[in-house]
Amino acid sequence: MVLSLFVASSQAQFIPEPTFTLSGQNLINFLAKGDFNHDGKLDVLLSARNSSSDAPDLVVFPGNGKGGFGTPIVTTISGLNSPTIILAGDINGDGIPDVVITGTDSVTGVTEFGVMLADGTDGKFDAPTFTPASVGPGAEMVLGDFNGDKKVDLVLFGEPITFFPGNGNGTFGSPVSSTVNYGGSGCSATADFNKDGKLDITSGSEVLLGNGNGTFQTPIAVVNGRCGVAVGDFNNDGIPDLVTADAQNASKGTQVRVFLGDGTGDFKTSTTYQTGDDAGAVTGGLAVDFFSGGTDQDIAVSNVQSGNVTMLLGNGTGAFTIGKSFAVATGGILSGDFNGDKKIDLAVQFQRGISVLLGNGNGTFVAQMAQNVPRTLGTIHLGNFTASGKASLIASSTSGAPTSVLPGNGDGTFGKAIPLPASCQTENAIVGDFNGDKIPDIAFSVSGSGGGVAVCLGNGDGTFKDAQISDAGVQHGFLATGDFNHDGKLDLAAADTGGISILLGNGDGTLKDGIATALSSFPNFTVGDFNKDGKLDIAAVNGSTGEISVLLGNGDGTFKAAITTTNSNQFGIVSGDINNDGKLDVVTLGSNSLNIFLGNGDGTFKAPTSISVVTRLPLLRDVNGDKNLDLLCFNTAGLLVVFLGNGDGTFQARKTFAATNDVNGSLAAADVNGDGLLDAVLYSPGSSNPLGALIVYLNQGK
Repeated sequence: MVLSLFVASSQAQFIPEPTFTLSGQNLINFLAKGDFNHDGKLDVLLSARNSSSDAPDLVVFPGNGKGGFGTPIVTTISGLNSPTIILAGDINGDGIPDVVITGTDSVTGVTEFGVMLADGTDGKFDAPTFTPASVGPGAEMVLGDFNGDKKVDLVLFGEPITFFPGNGNGTFGSPVSSTVNYGGSGCSATADFNKDGKLDITSGSEVLLGNGNGTFQTPIAVVNGRCGVAVGDFNNDGIPDLVTADAQNASKGTQVRVFLGDGTGDFKTSTTYQTGDDAGAVTGGLAVDFFSGGTDQDIAVSNVQSGNVTMLLGNGTGAFTIGKSFAVATGGILSGDFNGDKKIDLAVQFQRGISVLLGNGNGTFVAQMAQNVPRTLGTIHLGNFTASGKASLIASSTSGAPTSVLPGNGDGTFGKAIPLPASCQTENAIVGDFNGDKIPDIAFSVSGSGGGVAVCLGNGDGTFKDAQISDAGVQHGFLATGDFNHDGKLDLAAADTGGISILLGNGDGTLKDGIATALSSFPNFTVGDFNKDGKLDIAAVNGSTGEISVLLGNGDGTFKAAITTTNSNQFGIVSGDINNDGKLDVVTLGSNSLNIFLGNGDGTFKAPTSISVVTRLPLLRDVNGDKNLDLLCFNTAGLLVVFLGNGDGTFQARKTFAATNDVNGSLAAADVNGDGLLDAVLYSPGSSNPLGALIVYLNQGK
């Protein structure tokens, strides 16, 4: 097993999220926080799946007291077949969480649970001591003082529930069976829900009131309660309350529910909060803490599929306001003050590591912002669609769903969607001023039997007029704008089955029928002056061969014969002057790389250089204001990747920023918060659930 530590770069234009990884292993879940190596700094304990043995290990990420973590400390589990790590708690009373595992004895085959005590010196755990158990490995367990003797006990769910009284030294006494059968649900939390001084248990969907001797009463159903449960006192009345992840809602995605306790243990009513896609659907998906400071508890919700964490900010009465969301490739979450500033932070689990969101003490974090949006959004564009001077967002629809404008709030967030007219519900949107009124309009390729290209003229307030259809009967795909005939009116280049057609603009939002130019079917292309003659040209990639074809413009919407540059397995193309020589260059997208072709100024290119990255089509923008074009792309590992340009056709080493665990997405760039710096916005559609996510990367400057 090889261990390595990776920390995301701190020298970048966007907020870097410190990331710490464990090579060769996949993390399973958070177990506990504590000072496991006795250095006075908060550490994190997780379980990980060993890639060589497929058995779990214990992994401590030792905190450095500054919000970061050192080299992971791994303890291998031995003595059990098919061991399963169940839970952590301070079993021997030394203030450091220990671990309970289950499995079958490797010699006798007897089902056992084992206790691994934290040694408290170097972050490792002692070899397990075993106790026979009457249920199969992996059975649900919970720790707590269930008999009131100030020692940690263990309750094992089954038929019946079995109580193991703690001896206070890491061992347990003889088991006591309850008259209650309970199989558990994979989730559990403890509190004194009926205020009788005896510890109770909840699974999120039921409450088991304790009798104070390790036995329990008949379970009480929690109406609409679900697995994924956390306990807090949300209305400051001294009575424990619950928050649980709700079931998937066909129209709204996943919600969380807050249940206020009445002191009986019977939770009948709840309040729902919409936070995102699959909120809290994994164990550890909810964290209750004082994220805003003060005395009112807040809730952090892990939205697994949409890849963010949403804050529910408590007001101390049991009600919550939905706060901001923050982008992370997220699984479980664990709260704590990891940098010693007295503000609550979040550690966030992803497949092979953890990220840290440092708290500001007001319910926000030093992290990329995110917000949930309808999953029906497609390709996104940023522009001043509302004449407010604030960048708004428009997204072309997918599968005939509504196209919408999300007005910008000027701070990196977006308001409620404004739907476009039904005639504008089409795909492959592109933005331009097609009637010369200085208000952004939208053009679409029209899907379906009618075909053609639609232009929806903007009204300047985020609304649009009905579509005007041009070139009807022709199926078009990718669109690009430009003045191809030098009349000062915006035209369109449109991909189709025969290659590319030029639709000359009339200056009123209508377009003439297309002038056909033969190329491969539905090519991806970019527009620019590649031979420096003042006339717009087109550079396209052939979808079957990947070769680059440059069509030099005649200045009237027609083109000369294609100039071909050999290039294989390329799927997309963007253009810009990467080496600052006044000649347009192109970057093409391959299956595992970005290829940079420096232009010769005559429609031909030099031999390419490559950057190894698996990504979607990049953007060429100057992110850091040094007058050199940079590459922004969203890679298939779910990260925003930035390659800063050197201005000579080469790029610096990649810088990565937390995005989402979805591998699809659309990327746009503009100044969304009015500070004069170029920001990036990523739309992630998520899975098949109703909500996706917008992730906003605010530029931090140099």
